[in-house]
Amino acid sequence: MPNKDNTPARRSHPLSALIDAIPLTALIAILALWWLGWPGIANSDGETPPLVPVQASSAAQLERTFERADYGWPTQQVPPLTLQAFPADLSSVDADLRKSLFFRSVLPIVLAENERIRDQRQQLFQALGEGLPAQRRINIISDLAEEYGVEGEPLEPATWQALKKRVNTVPVALALAQAAKESGWGTSRFALEGNNLFGEWTWKARLGLVPEDRAEGASHYVRVFDNLRHSVRSYLNNLNSHDAYSQFRTLRAQAGDSGQAMSPELMTAGLENYSERGWAYVEDIRLMIQSERLTEVAAGAELTLDPSQVALR
Repeated sequence: MPNKDNTPARRSHPLSALIDAIPLTALIAILALWWLGWPGIANSDGETPPLVPVQASSAAQLERTFERADYGWPTQQVPPLTLQAFPADLSSVDADLRKSLFFRSVLPIVLAENERIRDQRQQLFQALGEGLPAQRRINIISDLAEEYGVEGEPLEPATWQALKKRVNTVPVALALAQAAKESGWGTSRFALEGNNLFGEWTWKARLGLVPEDRAEGASHYVRVFDNLRHSVRSYLNNLNSHDAYSQFRTLRAQAGDSGQAMSPELMTAGLENYSERGWAYVEDIRLMIQSERLTEVAAGAELTLDPSQVALR
């Protein structure tokens, strides 16, 4: 992908000149009124689509929060909640309740992040058409190429094909199963201390925790995330961009080309490189999907639309 400094300069928009002319104090006041008045924004996490942040110091408090939101398991109507971090006592509760709390915590985040990807995919196809100004098309394609690790000129067909294969959703059931497996149902050290649901690594010490069983001479760390939503976003991007999961993306593209829905069980065949255990890991994820009936549960699940209507007090 070319250096952004080499792309054509963006045209000045009349609105930019108007904003520049507004005194700073007045601009702050306008933004504050917009923030407070926009439905679902003031009490949201500021992401798109917005979710309501949830803090829970105990499993019991988390369960009460879900009860107030009328959020059971399984369910089709999912309130737009985003748990910031799992409570430390999650491992001490009954196994069935632990599973229920875990799935209810992760499900709305996965749904929201998939919705974000759907919006990006829609933007991509708009940019690949002829209805947008040339510079707007370049900006959209360049931004997506940077996020999804695609190199090449923005208006080259090879760049478009790579993006169409990468900017796509991940089956919800698959994400739930991997999150449960990799985080020990939200009870692992890395889930509790680093909000890491999927065992992602990093080689930057400032971004991670040292694994207790790291082999002598190894230099990897386990990623630390600010919150669970950032972990889910990173996981989806990992499957959509890393070379190790090209087979995963090929299987997904083949399903789309044939007009079939993405089968979570089938898609696990593209995860052989996710773990050193190889195919045994794939079988474990398939078993998790089947035993917890995650495909059936996720099939009809959808986020309720307005975070401002969620009463958590």
